[in-house]
Amino acid sequence: MENVGKLLAIIPARKGSKGVIRKNIRTIGGVPLFVHTVRAVQDSRCADLIVISSDDPEICAWAESHGIKFLWRNPELATSETTISEVALSVISELSWQGNVGVFQPTSPLRSGLSIKNAYHDFIQSAATTLGSVIKESHLFWFSADGDPEFAKPMFKERVNRQYSSQAIYKETGAIQFSTSEHLVAMREIVSSNHKLFVLPSAESEDIDEVSDFRAVQQIFDRGLVVFRFEANKVVGTGHMYHCLQLAEGLDHHEIVFLLRNCDEFAVDLLRDRGWNFHVEVDLDSDLSKMPNCDKKVIVNDVLDTEVDEILVERLHGFKIVNIEDLGPGAEFADAVINALYSKGPTTSSVVTLLGAKYATLRSEFLDLPKKDVRERITKILISFGGTDPAELTKRIAKLLVELIGVEITAVLGIGAADIEPIEGVRIVRNIQNMAVEISRSDLVITAAGRTVFEAAAAATPVLSIAQNVREATHSHLSMASGVIYLGVGGLVTDAEIIDAVKMLDQDYKLRLELSERLLLLTDGKGAQRVCDFIDGLMRAGA
Repeated sequence: MENVGKLLAIIPARKGSKGVIRKNIRTIGGVPLFVHTVRAVQDSRCADLIVISSDDPEICAWAESHGIKFLWRNPELATSETTISEVALSVISELSWQGNVGVFQPTSPLRSGLSIKNAYHDFIQSAATTLGSVIKESHLFWFSADGDPEFAKPMFKERVNRQYSSQAIYKETGAIQFSTSEHLVAMREIVSSNHKLFVLPSAESEDIDEVSDFRAVQQIFDRGLVVFRFEANKVVGTGHMYHCLQLAEGLDHHEIVFLLRNCDEFAVDLLRDRGWNFHVEVDLDSDLSKMPNCDKKVIVNDVLDTEVDEILVERLHGFKIVNIEDLGPGAEFADAVINALYSKGPTTSSVVTLLGAKYATLRSEFLDLPKKDVRERITKILISFGGTDPAELTKRIAKLLVELIGVEITAVLGIGAADIEPIEGVRIVRNIQNMAVEISRSDLVITAAGRTVFEAAAAATPVLSIAQNVREATHSHLSMASGVIYLGVGGLVTDAEIIDAVKMLDQDYKLRLELSERLLLLTDGKGAQRVCDFIDGLMRAGA
């Protein structure tokens, strides 16, 4: 038999609180705690009348200003010992209410209007007298009748990992409670022998009792959406991909989605293996319309040069826009441009520019490395030309250096780089997992003009740099002043120039010592945190 009739929604929000002072009026997610419950009930569109029961003048003032009915609660019903049933009875008595009653405690700010709607539907479609929200627990529980853990007994038959347990225990919450007015008046209790359970979604199950609960829930309210849009292929390499992955790890308290533009299969495979949520870009407007709905959202474009129409599409979808090392016309219409590799950015005054090596995003393994021991002679050389090495500079340089007697050579191949045949005297490593260790133990790093230079700088290891293309040659850190020996663009640098430069560095200990000291000044390895902090701030400003 259906529970038909009108619904009275009661929100009990007294002034006092046992665990947290003035809990119901404290701000969380930008509004007082109780307001989240009011909004959820309104969103459900189930209630014929919403009533706030409280002894707090501030809550009363808010209710009056927002057109919500308010009933003053008698002092004897505003204590920590007062039950929800007693509050509900006082409200329905004062209103002479006949019909269904819902009680929604303000301590569950994440409970949604949809859950209230679904719970009420279950209630009216059932023959239950009362309904209450619960949380499903699958942990292994122990029970003690007298509260002494020494005499506790297990509430399970066999020990299994909780995710495989067939038993379930349901923990009652005050998020959603329904009853008929007849039952409440007759039994003076909001739970009956004919009680139905409604399992709350886990994302809505947080209940605030302590200050620590406030902090935990505030983090949830601060959660936004960050979309990382990057390119990764044989032409542009993998730097953009790894850059975005590093930032994603620092921002994973938000929802993260990767949008892959012009990416080879290795990028898809990597994201899938790491468990990240990603989409392959087909049409930017259509792709962004499929993103999770969120009030606070930022898109990070790490795609070389953006066009104006791309940025306008992103803005129409409500995104704050951060472009990484963008020299295209779209950069002038972003909210911020971060250029770790360039000394200049957009000229538009409304665009925030973060420039220089202090914003270089390095993995945490490059933080707080041991002090560099600069040896008298070069004994270990590391060669690395990024994720794809399209010009195969790694192979070329490795073959050149084998003629250097007494030097240990390590050649690092990235995820998209072509295989090279074994070279006698050269250690070849693919997809190295301990790059900080390898760079630190080396006396010289020969690399492209990108982020590996910053990694070497964090380790204070002298760098010999050869740009892979003309764009790389414009990077601002390619100078002696930064501690980098720069030879030029790969195709224009001769074999003799490479050999001569290595021999010169080998013989000039004082120069390598000076380069090591200058490199330490180039970056402190904390650029990723600075960028993440900036994006967090932009997210909050966009709320």
